[in-house]
Amino acid sequence: MTFKLLQLVIPTLMILFGFFQTIVYLRLRKTFANWPIVAGEITHSRLLNQLDLNGREMIEAIISFNYKFEGKEYKSETPALRGYDLFPSLAYEAYLTNKYRPGDVVNARVNPRVNEIAYLEIAPFSRLSAVLVPLMPILGITLFIFLNSEYSSELYEYLFLQYDLVMYRLHTN
Repeated sequence: MTFKLLQLVIPTLMILFGFFQTIVYLRLRKTFANWPIVAGEITHSRLLNQLDLNGREMIEAIISFNYKFEGKEYKSETPALRGYDLFPSLAYEAYLTNKYRPGDVVNARVNPRVNEIAYLEIAPFSRLSAVLVPLMPILGITLFIFLNSEYSSELYEYLFLQYDLVMYRLHTN
């Protein structure tokens, strides 16, 4: 009974989490479209593509711009409003740095509630992340269940015996 319940619950949770991520992105995009537009001037633009201290690749467009909203001047270093993305796109980040060059005057959207926050655009939706983000916890739970099952211990013993058999044959020949 528990296994059949898991067969129903796990795919349902994955689908719901994927839909949730998509709905959040669509609401964010709709909200972003309603923010006030102001003129901004690009002051700095470069592409960061390097390894961090843990050896993971860091890809990010570093773009700074100044803007004026309701009589006050602000500076922003966030070119794109982004959702959760597992795999940053080098192509998109390079596109941003090519599109926004120092000295360019561009449209920026300002958060009307927090005027210190402004973005030049909203990043495209990552379908790959929408699929893989819900899969990761589900795969982790599945792996945990598999490793704690009797089948995995039997499989381990079988593979270990096969290894011993191969090693025995190598040493006897």
